[in-house]
Amino acid sequence: MAKISRRTRNYPQTPRNTNISMAIFKGVVVSITVSLTCAVFLSLVSLLSDNRFIETYLEYIMVAVTTTSIFIGSVYATKQIEAKGLIIGCTVGIIYVIFSVGVGLELGQEQVSWLMLGNKFAAGSLAGALGGFIGVNL
Repeated sequence: MAKISRRTRNYPQTPRNTNISMAIFKGVVVSITVSLTCAVFLSLVSLLSDNRFIETYLEYIMVAVTTTSIFIGSVYATKQIEAKGLIIGCTVGIIYVIFSVGVGLELGQEQVSWLMLGNKFAAGSLAGALGGFIGVNL
């Protein structure tokens, strides 16, 4: 007759924050903070130097800054939850894009095209999904 073993395995349990909405909010705040910090740094460099590189490629530099900040915010948010990385990352990216487009519409008087909005939402959600995927696996 087989012997019954009642041993249980003791795996280390990490405390997980289950408040997903708070983690998403913190991720968006981190993304906005990173973007503002980089924008202030770029403006100071642009004001203090006569470098034409920043002025010439400012649009592309800001796309890189935006994508990087969404990535960092998504990693931060999913690192807190340690689950649902793609969903949380995409949500952080979409909320950030909504916030940035809203601020851009208030500050500038430019027309917004559907193609531009689609590109921003696609880039934001993809950067957020990648950040969420990496944040869960760290």
